[in-house]
Amino acid sequence: MTRALLGLSLALLLFFAYLTAIRPAFAIAYALGMLFVLTWAWPKLAARGITVERTLDAGTPTVGEPFEETFSIRKTGRTPAPWVEVADLSRLRDYQPGRVISLGKETVTWRARGVYRQRGWVTFGPTRVRVSEPFGLFTEDRRDNQKNQVLVYPRVWPMPQLLMPASLHAGTAQRFGNWADYPPETGGVREYAPGDSFGRIHWPLSQKHEQLMSKTFEQPLTADLWVVLDLNRTVHFGEGEESTLEYAVSLAASVALQVHSRGRRVGLIVNDGRGTVLEPHRALRQDRVILDYLAVAQADGSQGLARALAWDRIRRLPRRAIAVITPSPDPHWVSVTQAIRGRGTPLLAFYIDASSFGAPEPNLSFDLGADVDLYVIRKGDDFSRLMRTRDAVRLV
Repeated sequence: MTRALLGLSLALLLFFAYLTAIRPAFAIAYALGMLFVLTWAWPKLAARGITVERTLDAGTPTVGEPFEETFSIRKTGRTPAPWVEVADLSRLRDYQPGRVISLGKETVTWRARGVYRQRGWVTFGPTRVRVSEPFGLFTEDRRDNQKNQVLVYPRVWPMPQLLMPASLHAGTAQRFGNWADYPPETGGVREYAPGDSFGRIHWPLSQKHEQLMSKTFEQPLTADLWVVLDLNRTVHFGEGEESTLEYAVSLAASVALQVHSRGRRVGLIVNDGRGTVLEPHRALRQDRVILDYLAVAQADGSQGLARALAWDRIRRLPRRAIAVITPSPDPHWVSVTQAIRGRGTPLLAFYIDASSFGAPEPNLSFDLGADVDLYVIRKGDDFSRLMRTRDAVRLV
């Protein structure tokens, strides 16, 4: 509007100078015209030499952790830039690092702080730079497409008092009599050594290398604890951090890391859209594999926990204990879990009360049994306090 009025005024002044032939009127019209052209060209010339640099020391962040990002704005051209607006276009919640600065020959640097509010891939950038001349009539926008992507892991709560079943402790392997039913796996080959039995000789490779080669064996790699996470889309309620999905993912990460920190192996079973099963791996850190998955996990499964295809697979694997995390009030997952775990396999059930997140009140009509450790998690519960007090309620 201001530019339109200025242009209209300049046109009227020129028309008046032409009609009256007054020399001062021509001088004023020419001066205003030159000023109009100067203010139009100024931001365009100043914006060409402006560069933006954003640096972020990401590390391995989790939800709730603070971060600090450094902005460095510099200008290489000679045209001064007295008014420069820097705006972040990444749309991070509660994060507005933009500023209005004046650029000269020196680089302008500042730090912006925020908190990771969501898990998954978080993108910092792009950045918009808006340059204006001193009169504020014209602006020029430049878009810097530099982006920094950070994988944010789910919130991990300390659970120091989580009491794992006694069968996970050393010296109790005799309870699992079926452990010997799983034969060792072939781990590789080596040159034949005197004393190796003929049953260990790998004849095809021996023929290929023209010398005897013996097979090496390894004990099957299994999990001391299988975490079963329910990601059926129909059983989750709430939004954002205060949702059953985020509580379930955070709880799965907290349990897995605590067990892994004690030197135990952890596996993960999920009834998501792909039927994910993460078994322990010899060459990879299992805690990192599980966290990488949980960081981007979504409730996209279409099958209930009782119908998860992974149960058939896990039924054939040696197991130490099972921890089920679900907000589902369906009693069928209880019977399936009881049948899968077999005799002597401990079971922990983490039931997330979806009614505290806005779901209808469930009609619970199942009994987990006296040998199952049950924990009920409601909206706003402190995981560490919950585990320490063992605030459990039988679902009967």
